[in-house]
Amino acid sequence: MKKTQSTCNYCALACNLDFYTENEEIVKIIPTPGYPVNDGFSCIKGLRLNRQHQEFKPDPRPRIKQEDGSFTYVTWEDGLKDTAARLKEIRAKYGPESIAGISTGQLTMEEMALFGHVMRTYLKGNVDGNTRLCMATSVVAHKQAFGFDAPPYTLKDVELSDTIILIGANPVVAHPVFWGRIRANKIAGKKVIAIDPRMSETAKKADIHYKLKAKADLKLMYILANLLIEKGWLDEKYIEAHTQKFAEYQAFLKDYPLSRANETGLTEGDIEELAQLIHAGKNVSFWWTMGVNQGYEAVRTAQAIINLALMTGNMGRPGTGANSLTGQCNAMGSRLFSNTTGLYGGGEYDNQTRREIVGTALGIEPSWLPEKPTLPYNVIIEKINAGEIKALWVAATNPIHSWTNSDTFKEAMSKLEFSFVKL
Repeated sequence: MKKTQSTCNYCALACNLDFYTENEEIVKIIPTPGYPVNDGFSCIKGLRLNRQHQEFKPDPRPRIKQEDGSFTYVTWEDGLKDTAARLKEIRAKYGPESIAGISTGQLTMEEMALFGHVMRTYLKGNVDGNTRLCMATSVVAHKQAFGFDAPPYTLKDVELSDTIILIGANPVVAHPVFWGRIRANKIAGKKVIAIDPRMSETAKKADIHYKLKAKADLKLMYILANLLIEKGWLDEKYIEAHTQKFAEYQAFLKDYPLSRANETGLTEGDIEELAQLIHAGKNVSFWWTMGVNQGYEAVRTAQAIINLALMTGNMGRPGTGANSLTGQCNAMGSRLFSNTTGLYGGGEYDNQTRREIVGTALGIEPSWLPEKPTLPYNVIIEKINAGEIKALWVAATNPIHSWTNSDTFKEAMSKLEFSFVKL
């Protein structure tokens, strides 16, 4: 049998698996021993990837739709030449803004970088990923809090934290390998705290479950922050050395006294207990995912969680951090290397120094680089339906299934002059 080490494409942890194949069939899957993410362990989803990869085997050649609706298979060379010619023709006729692409966190880092480079640097079109549908709010929160989009943690941190706070997250089901690391945490007296309106699988297994009211996350974070300030349970040295505008935030929080606890669905005693747990913890880590990122006032909620970590000094040390868990195996690639919200590897489009660094790394003139953020996913669809975008490249995603309003996307597909899909 042939062994191929590769990455699981389900959740964001990117576990590695060894695929054993024979006669082009996956015979068995074994989690890669020694790999730093999962070290020989996998959840059932990864172990059953053979079902995903073997149930349907399409012809690997490109196919082109004919006028009568049928498809004709062509060689890769002819398919690529036809696609390039159509894109150049549309760009020449309507301008670069008439071309767009939709990508996904399922692409590899190299594919993601090339996709962004072709679409944004060469064609000057727009490209966004389906990660917009799950992580855009976290992106904005990180950029506004830290100046760049990158969660400041490693998976090892959850094994070194004595107080683990899970907010709108259900890793028992969604990130089982991460939950395995929580279970591997051997710190005496550690507390696992779930903040979630639902009695999720994770909430059932947590030491403490705060069942707050739906849409009350942000109020809870503000009330909690104000209470920590009133109690003096802050890291003043850290705040002074590493934060800005804390006095303004402190003044803002005065509108969120503990007496507003009833608005969250929790009691004053619940919130006081949670504040005490944060204060007593030596290494406190906050973890959130789609319950926050796709929730009500999500950007501000994520920022409020980050602020809790900053004001208590739970940042930059092992076992700490305000940490967002995402959904796809390369969502960060979509965010950092698709040239979607910033330059490759981070940096704003109008930062001349950063433009020169990126241009040098890519071996191109900085003037080639995009000068503004791309259009977001929803606007791309709106502009197709408005007749402004004429060509669409869909890479490794299925918008008719995943877009929030499939009818609008079906309408958009009927209006395009040219569309092509890479799956």
